[in-house]
Amino acid sequence: MAAKNKNAKTTGIHGAGIQFNVFFIFVVMILPLVYFRTAQDASLLPRMMVLSVFLLAYTIYLYALPRGTTFNLSLLKNPAALFGGLYLLISVLSLTSALNRSEGLFDITKTGLTLVIIFYAAYLFSVTPGWFEKLTNLAVLASLVALIIGFYQFFKLVTGNEQERLADGKEIINIVKGLMGNKNEYASYLALLLTLTSFTAFFGKGNWQRGALATTVLALFMLILVATRAAWLAVFMAGASISVIVLILHEKLGISGRHAKIVMIIVSTVVVLGAAGAIEGGRFTHNKYLEKLGSIARPEAGNNHFRLNMWKITAEMSMNHPVTGVGAGNWQIAIPEYYGTIGLKGKEVNWISPHNDYLWILAEKGIIGLGLYLGMIIAAVWMFFRILRSKAEKEIKRQGVFLFAGLIGYLTVACFDFPYQRIDHQVIFAMFLAGMIALHQRSYPGKPFSVNRNFFFIPVILFLGFGVFYNIQALKVETHIKKADALMNLGKFPEALAEIEDARTSMRSLDAKGSPLDYYAGMVYDKMNNNEAALKSYLAALAVHPNHIALLNNLGRCYYTAGYYGLAEHYYLKALHIVPGYKETRVNLSTLYYKKGEYQKSLDMLSGIRGGKKSPDIKQNINALHRILGTPEISPAKEKKLREKQLKKANKKKSGKKHGEGNEN
Repeated sequence: MAAKNKNAKTTGIHGAGIQFNVFFIFVVMILPLVYFRTAQDASLLPRMMVLSVFLLAYTIYLYALPRGTTFNLSLLKNPAALFGGLYLLISVLSLTSALNRSEGLFDITKTGLTLVIIFYAAYLFSVTPGWFEKLTNLAVLASLVALIIGFYQFFKLVTGNEQERLADGKEIINIVKGLMGNKNEYASYLALLLTLTSFTAFFGKGNWQRGALATTVLALFMLILVATRAAWLAVFMAGASISVIVLILHEKLGISGRHAKIVMIIVSTVVVLGAAGAIEGGRFTHNKYLEKLGSIARPEAGNNHFRLNMWKITAEMSMNHPVTGVGAGNWQIAIPEYYGTIGLKGKEVNWISPHNDYLWILAEKGIIGLGLYLGMIIAAVWMFFRILRSKAEKEIKRQGVFLFAGLIGYLTVACFDFPYQRIDHQVIFAMFLAGMIALHQRSYPGKPFSVNRNFFFIPVILFLGFGVFYNIQALKVETHIKKADALMNLGKFPEALAEIEDARTSMRSLDAKGSPLDYYAGMVYDKMNNNEAALKSYLAALAVHPNHIALLNNLGRCYYTAGYYGLAEHYYLKALHIVPGYKETRVNLSTLYYKKGEYQKSLDMLSGIRGGKKSPDIKQNINALHRILGTPEISPAKEKKLREKQLKKANKKKSGKKHGEGNEN
């Protein structure tokens, strides 16, 4: 297993060039094209499943190579690999404190796949001459494919479209998402590839350089079009890091002082223009791009306050669970308990993460988990500075600079979004780390590391086999629930129930929207007027997600229908504890209090609904309750004043600045 030569470098492996091409053509070019429309999230689980299958097949291939084949397993001793292995272990151990352990399997599987990619990528880099040039060329092609799809969507579906908004209230530009889950994921994907494509644009030759330059310019143009702030910041931070390093260390990098100054002038110009645009912020020109740019520095702008509030309560959750966290994959289950402290409304609770990977990891895996995760990154930074100080060739140092910049870009996106969840982003992150490991090993070759092949390959094969099985089961949930939802909307209730039954698995209890399977069954029984079966399903759903706001509301309604007013009130109040402004629950609880003759409580529930949400029926009921209680009704003058206040508020907030869905950057 160990390398045989004195410098601990692998002398060569069977078909190394072919292995490199197959591996990286798949993970860089093919994987981002995997897209299953039958799944709720057409890209996430399908890509993770296909990746698991590919890595399993690749591992079996390596294991089946002749026994005399040499492998450089000294990579396993690298600090980044050691921190990564310990991080995977703490992820598994965190499930001991989880409310719902099955939901942690996704995180564990995804983390393990990332570590496998890091090892195999570093291994292939170490045995393939000219690997960095090949990798950056593939990045150019991958970026070009993504841009073709994105520009097609823009010119075909956005340009000339009279709609300003989609059915869910989002801007029409959200159609432009390549083959990703949303436009923000698409934008950050392009931003991360930029550090690789720009290397070829600077240092490539011939058609590759010209193609890379064109691709880089088009990618920057696309990033402006989709207006994703996290991606903008990532590009800025990556570009700034390259510029500063080039200006200071241009001699060590083999770059002339003249070229270094040109780079600095360009970056300084961009900084000045960006700062001016942020200060102007669309205040005078009302340009949507300037508004987006300006909102970066204004906490009150756009939906920034939603994200800041989510960070606040995630930090509070972390303080309550500092050592163990709430368990891998359990943030979205536990976080609703903290919603009441920030006054969320019903439409604002669709958060699958806090939009900050570091807080996310801290909340789920405690301070030890975050420390180990950051340990991988710190190890990469340490390796980078050692490479700069080494006697390695200038070309290696230049490659290290661009990998470091890519890592900076990823870390920036992770501050405001959730690349930690997305497969494409994890692949790029793994390549950045693997590249740094390979460059460091070349600069500081270590002693050979020998281990029995069975001790490495058999655990990896078993893990990847589990990954394939898990992804098939998890994808089954999304596929059948999506069908069930469609059938339910068509009124085909027995068929919908059959799909829900087919979706059941012990490997996953929530769908892509964070809802339990039995929640859907309860809704179907509700529509069939089978209150007893609906109640049973909702209670089963509550066991796997005790803080699901709509579930609590529906459970209360079922108890009300059954005549158990005390239990109905209990679940209604629990729902309002999570989201005090939840309209449906306030209406239902008002009805319950009216039925019990508690008219003042009934009035209080309706009065607590914000003015903009009060329908004519609700206002009529408020007036009726005032008459019953003998208190003054809402006067026409007050009604007019409320309407004027609401109109003024609507005019103040420009269209598209407030979605509250937790997925805008």
